[in-house]
Amino acid sequence: MNDAELIRRIRERDETALSELETKYGSRLGKVARNILKNEEDAAECLNDVYLKAWNSIPAAAPENLEAYLSTLTRNTALNRVRDGNAQKRIPQELIMPLDEAVDNIRSDGRDEPASIAESRSEEERIKAVINAFSEKLTEKDQKVFVARYYYDASVNKIARCLGMPGGTVKSTLHRLRSELARRLKEEGIEV
Repeated sequence: MNDAELIRRIRERDETALSELETKYGSRLGKVARNILKNEEDAAECLNDVYLKAWNSIPAAAPENLEAYLSTLTRNTALNRVRDGNAQKRIPQELIMPLDEAVDNIRSDGRDEPASIAESRSEEERIKAVINAFSEKLTEKDQKVFVARYYYDASVNKIARCLGMPGGTVKSTLHRLRSELARRLKEEGIEV
């Protein structure tokens, strides 16, 4: 079943569409959740949350790329579970760093703590929007490298193997993309 049909069925509140989502994307989404949560039970709970969020959010706005939408939803849900302490096993901060690496510890006021939670969340949403817009304008190959590293937390060697590229090319591509993203964030008034 194609994505347009899945989206149509979700909009029509056809509950079998959730089973189809799980069949079509469950293994890939599960891998994303397991890579972040490092626990099978937490990953399964995370996927249930993702399917519920998709069920509630898709009727309002149909994503152009369902797989990318679900992957991002899975990644964010898993990271939120870790940050909120809902996961059985805490993930060391260094495993969450690749996306932070791209943003290079952004703080607009230069302090360690944000002025307020609302301000922090607003800034987070703004940063996410800039990063999403940035990634959408990349070439297909650059986008694959960027998403593999910063959404799926794949190693440079794994990206090189999967995309048939030399490891040095992957490293230089990531360096270039980080520099371009930093420049883009500065243009948007976000300190890097």
